[in-house]
Amino acid sequence: MLMPSHRTHKLIDRIFLHNEYEDVHKWMDGPVKYLGPRHRVLRHSIPEILAKYWNDPERLMSAYLHLVTDFSHSEVKKKIRRRRK
Repeated sequence: MLMPSHRTHKLIDRIFLHNEYEDVHKWMDGPVKYLGPRHRVLRHSIPEILAKYWNDPERLMSAYLHLVTDFSHSEVKKKIRRRRK
């Protein structure tokens, strides 16, 4: 399953936060190198992003938007797969 690209995440940052936080998306998706699509088991939870960005509200919001985007993308893919059956 394809995942949202960093380009997509950065576009969402620009729309909602008026800035890009590429470092946030690189950190969150870092485990993809060795976990592949299952990388979301790491760095993709509210407690993890709060621990990382508790003192940086803009990056915290970027990370939260990253979570929402990934979750939404996954849900849309599931619905498409169900319709094809």
